[in-house]
Amino acid sequence: MRLREIADKLGAELSGAGDTEIIGVAGVRDADQGFITFISDNKHIVDLDKSRASAAIVPRDAPALQLPLLRVKNPRLSFAHAIELFYVKPYEASGISDKASIGKNVHIGADPSIFPYAVVDDGARLGDRVTIYPGVYIGKGSIIGDDSIIYANVSIGPGISIGSRVIIQAGAAIGGDGFGFVTEEGKHHKIPQVGGVIIEDDVEIGANSAIDRATLGNTVIKQGTKIDNLVQVAHNVMVGEHCILAGQVGISGSCTLGSHVVLGGKVGVADHITIGDEVMAGGGTAITRNVETGQIIAGNNAMPIRDWLKVQAILPRLPELKKALRDLEHQVADLKKHISDKGKGEKL
Repeated sequence: MRLREIADKLGAELSGAGDTEIIGVAGVRDADQGFITFISDNKHIVDLDKSRASAAIVPRDAPALQLPLLRVKNPRLSFAHAIELFYVKPYEASGISDKASIGKNVHIGADPSIFPYAVVDDGARLGDRVTIYPGVYIGKGSIIGDDSIIYANVSIGPGISIGSRVIIQAGAAIGGDGFGFVTEEGKHHKIPQVGGVIIEDDVEIGANSAIDRATLGNTVIKQGTKIDNLVQVAHNVMVGEHCILAGQVGISGSCTLGSHVVLGGKVGVADHITIGDEVMAGGGTAITRNVETGQIIAGNNAMPIRDWLKVQAILPRLPELKKALRDLEHQVADLKKHISDKGKGEKL
C-alpha cells in the first residue's frame, strides 16, 4: 500500500511523502526499507533515528522528522490495526469436513469452517462463520456465537454458552467439573457440579486454561475480558468486563471480580473474595481478603503498593537492622542495670 492509503484506513494525520510504498509492518529494531513501524510515546523518538523503516506511526504531538509519519491518538492500537491490514486475511469458509462428527439436532449457521476430527454433540448450536479446528469437542446443547474461533483440542462441556467473536486457544477446557468435595471421616465425597459456564462476547481464552462449570448457577466471564495461557478460573467465579488475567493466575471458587481488573502473572485469589473495579495486582500477589475499587496491590501478603515498595526497600537492609536492634537491646539492658545499681547504692 501507499502510505496515504494506510493513513486513510487508520484515520491518521500524514506528515511526509504519501506515495511511499509500504510492504509490511515491523518493530522499530527489525524494520527495514519498505516497512512501517511505531513508537508508543515521544521518549522513544530517538529509536527512529536508528531505524531503517520507511515510515512510522507516532503520537500526535511527536516532533517532525525526515521520516514520513502517521500521527495518531494511540500509536499502539493503530500499529495493531496496521498489522491487520497486511497480515490478517479476510475470513473464508472451508465448510464442514466429512471427517468431523456432527450429532443430532445440531444447528450450524452460515459459512462454517469445521475441520476433521472435530466433534459437535447433540443439540449444539453454532452461529455464523464459526471456526472449529481439529480435535475440538463441543458438548450437548452448548452454544457458540457468530465469528468465534475454537482452536485445536479445546474441550467445551455440555450446556456451555459462548458468545460472539470469542477466541479460545488450543487445549483450553471450558466447563469441566468444579473442584468441590465434602470431607467426612477422612474421605472426600464429590459434590455434583451441575451448573454452567457463560462466556460473553469478545472474550479471549489462552492455551491450556481451564474455566470450571458452577456447582449451581453459572461461572461467568463477561464481555471483552482477555485470559492468558495456563489460567485457572474455578466454579461460580464472576469475572467482570474487560479484565486482564495474565499467565498462571488462579482464582478460587465463588470469587467476584469487577470490571477492568488486571491480575499479573501467578496471582492467586483465595475463595469467596470480592475484588473491586480497576484493581491492579502485581505478579505473584496472594489476595486473601477483599480489595476495594481502584487499589494497586502487590506482595505475598497483599497490601497497598506504596507499603509494598517500602517493604522491598527495607528487605536488603534487614541483617544490618537486626544487628542495630540487637545493639540497642544491649544498650537498654546496660542502662537498666546501671539505673538499678545506682538506686541500690542510694538506698545503702
